[in-house]
Amino acid sequence: MKIGNTIIENGIKDNEKIKQRTTVRAIILYKDRVLMLYSEKYNDFIFPGGGIKKDETHEEALKRELYEEVGARKVEVIKLLGYIEEKRHGISGSDSVYNQKSYYYICKIGQIGEPNFVGREKEDVLKAKYVDIDDVIKHNSKIIKDKNHQQKGFKTVLLRENRALEYIKDTYFKNNL
Repeated sequence: MKIGNTIIENGIKDNEKIKQRTTVRAIILYKDRVLMLYSEKYNDFIFPGGGIKKDETHEEALKRELYEEVGARKVEVIKLLGYIEEKRHGISGSDSVYNQKSYYYICKIGQIGEPNFVGREKEDVLKAKYVDIDDVIKHNSKIIKDKNHQQKGFKTVLLRENRALEYIKDTYFKNNL
């Protein structure tokens, strides 16, 4: 199920060549808290997850991403909550345009371990934290217009994450707590 309308980064022209990108995001809940990755570099909270590699299933990608970003070895994918679609520039600052679908899955993990960051994850100084969902929404909303999040390719990230958080709060928490 699609969560909301497509988020479109401003500055994208209709006639641009669009690449397709699929990502997976893990929703890991503990009581009334959600596991998020806090980036010291960007001062924001995002869901663990990332792009699906060639010939990788959604579940395989979730398990790989959770191992890399939170050190989780035991991962159980419970169910798909929905997906959010974005039309955005690549985060490398290039002019590439992506139609990105981010699939959000309810997951359980055995425990958080030592992260095994690869690539850009090392630069972002990420730390996994269980946080209050309202606090995350408030924090991300406060910084959404700062210099970091107005760079080409970053403008839709917190819009996407906050939309997912609001959806989890309004649907999943109300039905399962």
